[in-house]
Amino acid sequence: MMDYGTATELASQAIDDSNDSLQLFSLSLRESKVVLCSLGASIQSWRHNDNFDIVLGYKDAMSMYQSKNPVFFSSIVGRVANRIAKGKLSLGGAIHELEINNPPNHLHGGGLSGGFSHKIWNGSIVSVRGGQGVQFSLTSEDGDQGFPGKVQVTATYSLRPSLSSSGVVLRLEMEAQLIGDKPSPINLAQHSYFNLSGHLSSQDDDGGGTLNGILDHTLRLHADSYTPVDETAIPTRKVQTLNDDPVMDWRKERNIRQALHQYGVEKMGLSADATENDLNSREPSIGPYGFDHNYVVRKQPGASIPKVAELSYQDRKLTVYSTAPGVQLYTANYLSSSENASICKTDYQAWSAVCLETQHFPDSIIESEKEEEVDSAFVAGKCPILTPQSPNYNQCIDYCLETDAKAAEETSGSDTLTQKYASVEDMWQAQDLSTWYKRAKDYYEDNCAATIEGVLGGIGWISDTDLNGSREFLKGIPLPKTEGPSVACECGAGIGRVTKGLLLDFCDRSDLVESSERLLFASPEYIGNDAYKCRFFAKELQDWEPPEKKYSIVWIQWVLCYLTDDDIVKFLQRCSESLVDGGIIVMKENTCADPAFVVDVDDASATRSIPYWLDLIFKAGLKVTKHQMQDDFPDDIYPVPMFALQPVSQQS
Repeated sequence: MMDYGTATELASQAIDDSNDSLQLFSLSLRESKVVLCSLGASIQSWRHNDNFDIVLGYKDAMSMYQSKNPVFFSSIVGRVANRIAKGKLSLGGAIHELEINNPPNHLHGGGLSGGFSHKIWNGSIVSVRGGQGVQFSLTSEDGDQGFPGKVQVTATYSLRPSLSSSGVVLRLEMEAQLIGDKPSPINLAQHSYFNLSGHLSSQDDDGGGTLNGILDHTLRLHADSYTPVDETAIPTRKVQTLNDDPVMDWRKERNIRQALHQYGVEKMGLSADATENDLNSREPSIGPYGFDHNYVVRKQPGASIPKVAELSYQDRKLTVYSTAPGVQLYTANYLSSSENASICKTDYQAWSAVCLETQHFPDSIIESEKEEEVDSAFVAGKCPILTPQSPNYNQCIDYCLETDAKAAEETSGSDTLTQKYASVEDMWQAQDLSTWYKRAKDYYEDNCAATIEGVLGGIGWISDTDLNGSREFLKGIPLPKTEGPSVACECGAGIGRVTKGLLLDFCDRSDLVESSERLLFASPEYIGNDAYKCRFFAKELQDWEPPEKKYSIVWIQWVLCYLTDDDIVKFLQRCSESLVDGGIIVMKENTCADPAFVVDVDDASATRSIPYWLDLIFKAGLKVTKHQMQDDFPDDIYPVPMFALQPVSQQS
């Protein structure tokens, strides 16, 4: 089984002349340690093996508090991240005046006056899937910083392994809920400044450190367009393709120094020599300049969560994923001598780091009746407005840190034509998803007879061994007691092999869900006298909507390989909602031992490693309660694990 992160509460720091204190926590996994603070629900540091810290910031939490954090180091910003033009928002016919803390505009929910980044949240250690996390909570009252409506906000950090043998993924789940009837805008972002070069010394042995900041880093954004801005950095509410603006184009990996040089010459009108001098001195001669723009994250069908950005330095790589529609690329243009070693971890200058602030678009509080006046592509990323009818907000962010990116790529995966892929996302991007499900269904129809031998792909003789292993697995799991007949569900049922040989021994009834009508029509005859206990649904799993609170057991075997990652996560979430209290999902699928995945181009399927499966289970909000390998199968077939899953809400 996969190890997940552990959380530790550290010594808090008392605030003079106040009853408040700053809580500190750490998350640890493999060789990574992340320190978190209740001030702004912030990331204080992220160290690998104590060798380097990839997050800029103050030298300690008290320095952050006393300095008032004018550059928003490390914190969650809100209630509405990014800029609001002239500090005014219109909602429900009323104009709300906000702090002008980035003249002439409002920025990040308020600075010195106390936006979310400057508030002390309440922190605690919580259970997160298979490990521990740290959750910060905050109540923002109606009128807080001028914003209407009362909201309850939580931010939960957790660590889990990446798909490689050494990397880690820091997940941040931000949620908000409206309290009461008064609508409120909400748009949260994590505002950490990242530098992968070991920025705490003037120059590391490898040539990194503060000397060059992020100028030796490379960056790639998964975005095909961005939102242009006016002279005060407010979006024009248009969306522009990057085909028309190569200076802003990060679709291919670019060296940040070269990109800033091009920006200085073509956007700022500087000479090549002047720009080069600015970059060498890290002191812009005409005032701060660089990237501070919102990009529209590309749609990525098949992936469980869209990839946003890849920041690289030598063998180190930080990959950012998010469910948000936009990302603000900020190259730390405004850092200056004010952020020095007297209060910070070291002396900082312009371009010391890069922020990748996943978000809804800046200045995008647009009420529905005004949407037709705005570019529809901009409306697609507008700021959510919480109402009694739609009271919830959430955003998930994954930060994947690999310290040996080349090795991680080498173990990623391939297909049966020996095509290798650098990442899971590259694999899905290469697939023709418009035909993915049709190809799998056509292959099944052409090669799968309505027999045990057919549904097991020519190795029907392992059926009894398989069912006996499943039976022993289920015997050790307490099943819920139901008031009426207990019901199981066999997903990807074929002719009902598992229903007949297993599920009807544990439940009174069974529902069969199968995409092939031909196989489903053959199942009553195969099941025999107990067929009256069954219901039959001809439906593809990616489209199936199970009834809520119906099933004691949902059995999924040798079928999820045909679904995309995105559809697997959504399908498992729907299955979790179909369970009665105490019900379980059992997943029994092939796995590959060394690579993260193997794609079969003939039948459009993906065999995934156990870490890959556990990652999808995590993203679906499920926890593994039991895990066991079927160890008596022949050596020449894929290893087959069995997972018993339950919704996190059922766990203590």
